[in-house]
Amino acid sequence: MLSVSRAESGPVGCAHRQIVVFDPALFSDVFQAGDIVVYAAGLASSSDCRKNPDQAEVLNCRLPAELLALADAVEAEQFIYLSSIKAVRAPAGVVATEEGGVPASDSYGGSKWRAEVQLLARRGGVRVNVLRPAAVYGSYCGGVSGGGGRGSSAVEPLTPKRAMKWKYRLRAWCRVVPVVPATGYRSVVALEDLIAAIVCVGDSQCRQEIFIIAEPGYYNLASIGTAASGRCIKSSRGFTHLALFPFKILGFMGLKTGFLDVGRSELYSAERLKTRLNWQPLQRYSRFLGEN
Repeated sequence: MLSVSRAESGPVGCAHRQIVVFDPALFSDVFQAGDIVVYAAGLASSSDCRKNPDQAEVLNCRLPAELLALADAVEAEQFIYLSSIKAVRAPAGVVATEEGGVPASDSYGGSKWRAEVQLLARRGGVRVNVLRPAAVYGSYCGGVSGGGGRGSSAVEPLTPKRAMKWKYRLRAWCRVVPVVPATGYRSVVALEDLIAAIVCVGDSQCRQEIFIIAEPGYYNLASIGTAASGRCIKSSRGFTHLALFPFKILGFMGLKTGFLDVGRSELYSAERLKTRLNWQPLQRYSRFLGEN
């Protein structure tokens, strides 16, 4: 298994190559025949994408297309692109599948959508598959097997520090405040289950397919607060209107933010991945929030 990133070192047991500047020319000798390439790089923050739309387009869209061409040239086996459920805007109040929704137009989701279209349209020897993970949470302490990679399968524990920090902040806040703004429901997936899904697709013979990755069940701020604090947290629409009022004023002035979408539910189903490849999410967000 080979990891490539800007970091000085990769997961324990993996061969690693540091590439500080993501220039396609620097990847010319990275891929080998039979490789399964997983593109998990990119600009993942919506706010960062709004601030740097050109960089979002390069990292989320242009670079993966160029790397796919390099992988195809050496007869790699498969190219897996980690997109996002934000690539397609789910219909309000409807559980969306891979075919549902409207292509995103914002810098983050739009760049992901354009990458999907380019990658899936390419006809070559490499099998291309697209994964759309929901919001990812949690940590990962297991190993990775299968996938046709190079080298050892041992992987060091991975812990997203930002997710853990917000978990404890939310727990402390909801133990004091019994009412939160009413928000829409969202889909999520544990990092451990996301990695399992990548392995499932890597081991499969799927070609030119899109898979949503999300656990069953949906969460709004009140249910998240209840799970994190152990208290019954209620939601208030009045609180929501009050909290969003300044952002509505900014919207009237032409300064749009993502905060105005907090009341809108975005629900996604991973039924295709479960049915086709027998993937089963083992983790649950409520359990993660309640753990010490």
